[in-house]
Amino acid sequence: MTISPRALRPPSSIRGALIAGFAVVFGVWLFAGYELIRNLVSVERQVAVAIASFAHGRDTLSIIRQNVLLGSIYVRDALIDSGRNARENYRDELRGFREEIDARLATYEARLPMEREYVDELKSSLERYWDSVEFVFSPDLPTLLPQSATLLRTEVLPARDNVMRVLDDLRALQQLSLTEHDVELAGLYASARTRFVWVVSGALLLGIGVAWFAFWHVSGLEREIHRQRQSEALNRQDLERLSARLVDAQEQERRSLARELHDEVGQALTAIKMEVGVAMRGSADSRVRSSLEEARSIAESTLQSVRDLSQLLHPSMLDDFGLPETLAAYLRSFSKRTGIRAKLAHHGLEARLPADVEVCIYRIVQEALTNVARHSGALSCSVDVARHAEHVQLVIEDEGRGLNGANSEPRKGLGLIGMRERAQALSGRFSIEQRPEGGTRVAVALPVPAVLERMAG
Repeated sequence: MTISPRALRPPSSIRGALIAGFAVVFGVWLFAGYELIRNLVSVERQVAVAIASFAHGRDTLSIIRQNVLLGSIYVRDALIDSGRNARENYRDELRGFREEIDARLATYEARLPMEREYVDELKSSLERYWDSVEFVFSPDLPTLLPQSATLLRTEVLPARDNVMRVLDDLRALQQLSLTEHDVELAGLYASARTRFVWVVSGALLLGIGVAWFAFWHVSGLEREIHRQRQSEALNRQDLERLSARLVDAQEQERRSLARELHDEVGQALTAIKMEVGVAMRGSADSRVRSSLEEARSIAESTLQSVRDLSQLLHPSMLDDFGLPETLAAYLRSFSKRTGIRAKLAHHGLEARLPADVEVCIYRIVQEALTNVARHSGALSCSVDVARHAEHVQLVIEDEGRGLNGANSEPRKGLGLIGMRERAQALSGRFSIEQRPEGGTRVAVALPVPAVLERMAG
């Protein structure tokens, strides 16, 4: 039988399909995880920038407010303090406040360009404020305290209050910007969640699709393998039936050939032997008698050889006397030919076994003992046949060299194959193994149902 091309697909197809499917699913999930992490990192970066900008703006406005208030206090103290170098010290402090405010405003303006209008207004207010406090350090400063207080109240305090108002506006604008940023941030998180849900859903659907495709592909491969196994099982059954038919044909041919040898050739040789005996009784010539005696001896030897060959081909006594007597006769002949002691033990064989079972056991014993004589180097062997409830057990053991190594497989010779096929043809079991104490053990179990036993009986 021929195998279809589809049956020639390599065994790694199923493994390849599963690996490809799981690789795609893993890749999709990896992409989904990467996309989620990337979105979260982007949102966190924006949050960090917004928080840093708000904190910097808050600190800047706090420092400006603090320096302006301190400047007002220093102006008041400069008007009150009449020390020699006190006014110059206060002036240096105010210059330090102004430089710090200018530096902070430059950074604040760079970070928050959207608030330039308010920053410009704050700069103008600060300029007016710094200009208003310069009178304290002018040479024509009023000497009277009430006049100085009036200038402080009418010039410095309004400029300071204007700066405070602009700072309050900037703080309110910052708070509004922070609120808007929180809303925008919530939108970013919602968008990230939406993208994540879409990506995960897409990955899940794609994973389900890939899993379904892999399952479909693997199911197809399994069906194909199942069909191939069924085909192989049918081929094996056909081969077993063919082997059984060949064995039957071989046995029929051997039986026919043995009968021909026994009936035709054997009878002809017997007739020749008898005719030679008659001729010997009627002849007085010594030379003729010697020739006739030699011819009779040749006829007897040839007749014995024909009987032995007939027995090897198909023992007629197996049909006439049964398995135990036939095996005993064969073991005696085997020991005589090879010098190997052969012991037979049988149990429960009072009733006849089915003919095919008896022939199978006899042929397996023949082949096994042939292997013992050829390969084992043993001096003795044993054959044990036991009838059990629904099967017959055959065990053949020798004490020779055994198999080629205790853990190696037995050699796949034609003899072993023949014994195995004979047992399998009758639904039996065949095994050959190394004996722990040395040598080889051949075991055969053949089913013999009770109905067959009744038919045989």
